[in-house]
Amino acid sequence: MSGALFSCTIPGDPRGKGSVRVYNGHGVKDEATEVYMSTAILFMRQNHHGAPLSGCLAMTMDVYLRRPEKLVPKVGPRIRAPQPPAHAFPAPAKPDTSNVLKAVEDALTQAGVIVDDKVITMHVLGKYYVAVGDSPRVEVTLSAIEGRLAHG
Repeated sequence: MSGALFSCTIPGDPRGKGSVRVYNGHGVKDEATEVYMSTAILFMRQNHHGAPLSGCLAMTMDVYLRRPEKLVPKVGPRIRAPQPPAHAFPAPAKPDTSNVLKAVEDALTQAGVIVDDKVITMHVLGKYYVAVGDSPRVEVTLSAIEGRLAHG
């Protein structure tokens, strides 16, 4: 892979793009996911200038989730139990990484960063609880795969 062609941080609690729910024969989208997608598109547009990327691209996506209260290290002289780490660490929690991936790929397309999500042919994904003092977010980087066309 070569250097990054696009990089963006999407602030806020990551949301996955699940299936459309059907009630009384009508499809109903999740409103919180729609708001997250709008935020992602806004930040992506602010970070990308130029034609949509095409060719074969590699995507790195790191999802940082808010820590549950039980995983926030306690402070005090009488604390003796083992404490969770202060740094970021893997998060086996919802939302599913694959659903966040779908939302981010769709946002990349709608923001005009990529021509279509089919051009992303390699993924490197991680999901973590944020480090103490950090905020939840998604970090996305797109790189050209060596020997492949990066712009259409």
